[in-house]
Amino acid sequence: MKKKILYIQAIHPAGMDLLRNKYNVVVANNEAKSFLLNAVADTDAIVTRLTEIDKDIIEAGKCLKAIAKNGIGVDNIDVQAATENGIAVLTTGAANTGSVAEAVIFAMGAMYKKTVYFDRAMHNKNWKCRDEGGFYDVAGRTFGIVGLGRIGGQVAQIAKAFHMKVLVCDAVISREQIETMGYTCAESMEELCRKADVISLHMPLTEENTRIINEHTLSLMKPTAYVINFSRGAMVDEDALYQALVHKKIAGAALDAFAPEPPDFTHPLYGLDRVLLSPHTAGISEDARKQMSLQIARGIDDVLSGKIPECCVNRI
Repeated sequence: MKKKILYIQAIHPAGMDLLRNKYNVVVANNEAKSFLLNAVADTDAIVTRLTEIDKDIIEAGKCLKAIAKNGIGVDNIDVQAATENGIAVLTTGAANTGSVAEAVIFAMGAMYKKTVYFDRAMHNKNWKCRDEGGFYDVAGRTFGIVGLGRIGGQVAQIAKAFHMKVLVCDAVISREQIETMGYTCAESMEELCRKADVISLHMPLTEENTRIINEHTLSLMKPTAYVINFSRGAMVDEDALYQALVHKKIAGAALDAFAPEPPDFTHPLYGLDRVLLSPHTAGISEDARKQMSLQIARGIDDVLSGKIPECCVNRI
């Protein structure tokens, strides 16, 4: 009998088709916990996007060998429970790193160049908008990166290629390492907020960085600064961001991650013109989706074949 792989929702077919050659691939299209508790009983591997895989589901999976996240952050998976039960927790690793990094840079460019505003104006036959000013170059400005991991590192490289100064705040990487890469090390989040023209978040969500963009950190920023959050929505205090934008404490923000998702569109933040919004799509371009799907397939096959997977977040 073929081993069973349960996808809670279908993802890009590339990896799913690859696994179908060897395994019984099932798509649930149902993320209700009551359903999953039964469905996981005879499952060897389960693939999730945003659906929570908690201790109850993990312990109900008597045959479970792998839990794969179609993404990087595993805050919706009880990694400790998985480890205690000898289950590998897999991610897509660097499969969508380039996609997110590009999206961050394009968002910055759109804000500095007023791309959305000019597009709307031109569709309304407003040629004279070109004389209103208020759009700028990024060269020579300071790009502040909070978290110099895979994505933050690639964003830094692109920003540097645009002749920007890169200022980094990272709790793990040393000053020497940061300076060796050609960047400047900020002593603290406060220093980064004071000096950066763009502040972009690139960390996993933890208790310490929940609402790291808040009334205090926003108050330190330049009135010309932009905030970019393409990481996790809970890192930004939306009420504080709204107030900062309304009172022109900062110039604008680009958001691709929200808490909850989908967001509460009644919040006045989402009605502001100076907020560039996208529906958590930075890491799911068609190219990225294909690579992520294939990475998951390779990881699951490695685990079920008794091999060591490449992108495993726990030790089993």
